[in-house]
Amino acid sequence: MTAYVIIDLDVTDSAGFREYAEAVLPMIRRAGGRPLVSDRQPVVLEGDWTPSTVVMYEFPDREAAERFWHSPEYQPLKELRRRYATVRVVVAENPPRP
Repeated sequence: MTAYVIIDLDVTDSAGFREYAEAVLPMIRRAGGRPLVSDRQPVVLEGDWTPSTVVMYEFPDREAAERFWHSPEYQPLKELRRRYATVRVVVAENPPRP
């Protein structure tokens, strides 16, 4: 089942975050993921969620997304990202249609 990693991103240092972004995208692609959305002006239609940026990646399945997230290769980049941004991240699957 296709899985989506949805990120509520608040960048605190654009120049520093750029270093993370340039390093992580090839890693995501090697893990089978692909970028779908990066919106710096998302519109909240209901509720009290106030993301400054919404990012979404598609992975072949939840396991691929979680393997990437927990991979030893990604851990140093997580630490780099934490220096320059705050994130809230979920992974959700899209079940196959009948």
